[in-house]
This record gives sequence, C-alpha cells and structure tokens, in this order.
Amino acid sequence: MKAYKSSAIQPQMFQFVDMDELVPKKHILRQLNEALDFSIVHDWVAPLYTERTGRPAADPERMVRLMLLSYLFNHSERELYQLLPMHGGYLWFCGLDFESVLRPDPSRPSLPDRTTLVKTRKLWRKHGIFDTLMKHVVDQCIAAGLVQPDVDAGVDGSQVRANASIHSLKEITLAPVESIEDYLARMARQDEQPEGDAADSDDDRRPPAPPTRTERRLEDEATHEDFHGKTFSNKTHRSVTDPDARLYKKSNGQEAHLRYLVHHVTDVKSGVILATQASIASGTAERETSLQQLAAIRFAHPQIRIRTLSADKAYGTTDYLRSLFEQGIIPLVS
Repeated sequence: MKAYKSSAIQPQMFQFVDMDELVPKKHILRQLNEALDFSIVHDWVAPLYTERTGRPAADPERMVRLMLLSYLFNHSERELYQLLPMHGGYLWFCGLDFESVLRPDPSRPSLPDRTTLVKTRKLWRKHGIFDTLMKHVVDQCIAAGLVQPDVDAGVDGSQVRANASIHSLKEITLAPVESIEDYLARMARQDEQPEGDAADSDDDRRPPAPPTRTERRLEDEATHEDFHGKTFSNKTHRSVTDPDARLYKKSNGQEAHLRYLVHHVTDVKSGVILATQASIASGTAERETSLQQLAAIRFAHPQIRIRTLSADKAYGTTDYLRSLFEQGIIPLVS
C-alpha cells in the first residue's frame, strides 16, 4: 500500500518525556553517572566563594559535568551550548531537562550561562582545583586496587594541533641591543635638553594613529599571501593569535604545524593515567616534562612506587636514562 503523504509534522501539544529512558543502558554517560561521585567538589571550591555577598554561584557539580561533556565529545563551549537544548542525554547527565533549558525557573535547577562556565574554568585552574581532582581520582583507583603498589608505567607525548592558522605567523622583530656607554650618553643628552624639548620628545612617543581602511585591506591581503618557497622557524616567527604555539613535527615525512604536546604517565597494567600535563612543543619537552611528572607522582602518591618505565627511542638519551636510574626506576627504552 502506498504511504500516506503528510504535508507537515504536527507534534502533540502535550508530551511526557522520561529523561532516564532517553539514555541507553550501556551508554558511556550512564556508566560514568553510576561510577563517579562529583559531590566532593563542593568542599574544594567552597573557599573560593563568599557566603554573604554577590550572586549565588552555579552548582559546582553541574559545572564539572559540563566540562566533562566538553572534553569527552570534543565540543567547544559554544558548540556544547548549541547542542544542549536538543540533546536529552547531555541534559540528563547534568541533572536537567528540556523545561529547564527552554523555560528556566529560579526555583528549579537551570543551565548556567556559557560565560559562567568559561570564568569558572579559569578560576578553578588558577587555584589548582583540577590538580586536586586528578589526584583524587588516582587515589580512588589506588584504593580500589586498580593500581598496585609496584607500578610498571609507560610515558609518551601526543601532538595537539593549536587553534591557530599558519597565516598568523609573523616575523619576530628583536629590539636593538644598546651598550651601557650608548645608554649613558643618551641619558646625558636628555638631561641637557630644556623642558620644552623634553615635552616635544614625549609627543613623538605617542601611540600611532589607527590604520586607515586601505592599510587594513593591505594587511588582510598580506595575511593570506602565498607561503610557498618561504622558510619559517620557531626562532624567527611567532603566531600573533597563539604566541605559545610552536611549529613542530615528530618525523621527517610529517608536515610541521602549530602544535602543543600533551604528556601522559600511565599504569601499563590497568591503563590508569597517573599524571597528565601539556607543554610547549619542543625536541626536549617529552623528556623534561616526564621527569617533572615522575617527581610529582612520587610526592602526590607515596603509597605507590614506579618500578619500570616504558618509552620510545626519543627518551633514550644519556641524561634521561641517568635520571631514571638515580630515582630507582628501570628504563625500558628501545
């Protein structure tokens, strides 16, 4: 029988939606919701807020869940807030429903503003809340027996593309080096000038006038110039939009891009990440950061001891291996 052609979709005026039924039984969000307890974050962030003045702070447990959603599914804050009103699973994981997003009520849990999420993340990072959270998770894994007292660890660094275009690279202009004799002579000449001349020289140092429309157009065209045949280096160029990003590649056949490095020290047997850290990309960053992480693990989790450390050949330098032996760690490096 031929299907009936519907001119428009007419939804029911009143619908009852059970948010719990929208999330499959084996979905990762349901598994995380059953395994993780975020309530302890209330005690950690309590000293950062006052009880008498200002607006009520957003629920810190809900903020952690929003940040976790952004991390797990690789969403920016803007993209996450665009998806939340139409994603029942995300709302359920945050303890919300469709009504709380479409028609927020001060007497019921509601979705915090996107700018609040950004400011909260910066505040918590400044006061080490995320470091405390990482340590707490590892301690729970140790208490549960997932991480044994003698640990066989592995270390590696992963490349992360920076959110910056290759067109943002600009040549570094170094300030001219002035000798002490030239500096003293220049100071003596300024001291001999009359006050009127000094005022005129101050006027010469006023900030330049804003660029004209033609100058802005020429600058925009220059940012999209053809870079073929030109040589770029971290010694000569920096990104104007992300100055910490560096041109980096791990192999000769790989194309260099603006990147960062993310370093993990992992328990090989259980797969639990014991330490994680981001750094500026360089040829020595993997070895330098891993030594810092090993020292931090020794002080943060004294109940475990790293016995062996597996790494690739990039870690096989004499100084790095000597540092591992001095810490009583057996290196397993090809």
